[in-house]
Amino acid sequence: MTLKHKSALHCAIFGSMVAIMAVGGQATAKTTIPPGKAAGSDAEDRVIGYWTAERLAHAKPIELDVTGLAPEKHAGGQRPAPKVFYGREPALQYDPSMAQRLFDEPRPHFSAPPPLVGSSGLPFTTNRVYPQTENVLHKIYPYATFGQLYFTEPSGDYVCSASVIRAGTIATAGHCVADGNGHYYTNWLFVPAENGSKAPFGKWGWSFANVSSAWWSGGGSVPNEQDDAIIVLAKHKGNSIGDYVGYLGYEYNTPLPTAVTQVGYPCNLDSCVDPVATYAQDNSGPSNNFQWGTASFGGASGGPEIQDFGQAPSGVPAEVLGGNIVVSSTSYTYTASGVDEDGGSIFYAPGQNGEFTFGDLINQACSHGGC
Repeated sequence: MTLKHKSALHCAIFGSMVAIMAVGGQATAKTTIPPGKAAGSDAEDRVIGYWTAERLAHAKPIELDVTGLAPEKHAGGQRPAPKVFYGREPALQYDPSMAQRLFDEPRPHFSAPPPLVGSSGLPFTTNRVYPQTENVLHKIYPYATFGQLYFTEPSGDYVCSASVIRAGTIATAGHCVADGNGHYYTNWLFVPAENGSKAPFGKWGWSFANVSSAWWSGGGSVPNEQDDAIIVLAKHKGNSIGDYVGYLGYEYNTPLPTAVTQVGYPCNLDSCVDPVATYAQDNSGPSNNFQWGTASFGGASGGPEIQDFGQAPSGVPAEVLGGNIVVSSTSYTYTASGVDEDGGSIFYAPGQNGEFTFGDLINQACSHGGC
C-alpha cells in the first residue's frame, strides 16, 4: 500500500528522527516518542496574523489515500476491554462578541461528487450538519465541538478537521500535525463550528502539539495503527475552548459493531465551507483501523467518528456510554474510483502495545494545561 496526496498535494519528505526513550508502562525502549512542539509566547498573535482572509479562503485539503480497492472485510478479532471518558456541555453562556467573519470570496470546488454507495458495499447517508439558514444549532452542545483546522506544511497552507476532546484540547489526525518522518508542521489555527465564512466562536491559536509514536516514525504511510494527534489551544480571556463549546467524550478499544457519525469539512462536498455528517457503521479494517462507507474525502481528515452523536429525545432507550463518544479520527480513503470508504485508527489506551498512543497524548495534553 502506498501513500498519495490528492489535489496536487506534495509533502516534503525528511529523514531524521528525534529519539526519546521511555521506561515503565508508557513505552518500550524501542519506541521513538515524539518530542512534542510547543508554541512561543507570541505564537497566538503570529498565527492569527498569518491567517489572512486570503490564506483562509485558499487553504487546500489534505488527504491520505491507500492505493487500490479496499481489502475484504476483516474480522474484529480480540481487543482489550474498552474504556470510556465522558465529555461535558459548555460552562459559559454563548458570547456573540466572539463571532467573526473569515473571508468573503467563495472557495473553489475540488472534485466531482461521488456516488452515494461505492464498490465497497458499505451503506451510508450524508447531510449538512447545519441547515443553510440563520440558526443557532452550532451554538448548542454538541454541535460546536468540531471545526476546521488550518495549518502550514512546507508545500503550502492546508485544511483538516478536528474535534474538542478535553477542555482545552482538540483531537485530529497525525498527518495534520507532522509528516510521519520526524518533522512537525506549524501555524495551527482552529475555527470551531465554522459554517460558510462565519466563525461564531472566533479563531483559536495553539500552545502545544504532538502525535503518536506510530505516526511520528511511521514513514507517513497509511493505514497506520495510530494516525492520531492532539493540539492544546491557547486560552481566550483566561477560558479554555471547552468552556465555550463543551467537549466530546472518547473511548479506547471500541468494540464492533458500532454505528457512528463521521463529521468533518470535506472539500469535495460544499467546498469545505460547511461541516458534513455521514451516518454509517464501523467495520474492522487493517492495522487497527475502523472503515466505513462515506462520501467525505479531502479536508475531512482528522474529523471525529462519534457514537450516539447529538441530543437524545425524551423516551429513547439509554444511549451507549451516554452519547457523544469519539472512537476514531478520519485518517485515509482509497484511491480507486467509486470505493467510497474511509478509515480511521482505533484509539489505544496509554502505553498499549508498548507504544506512545492516543491515550498518552491525552495525558500529555493534560500536563500542558489542556484538561
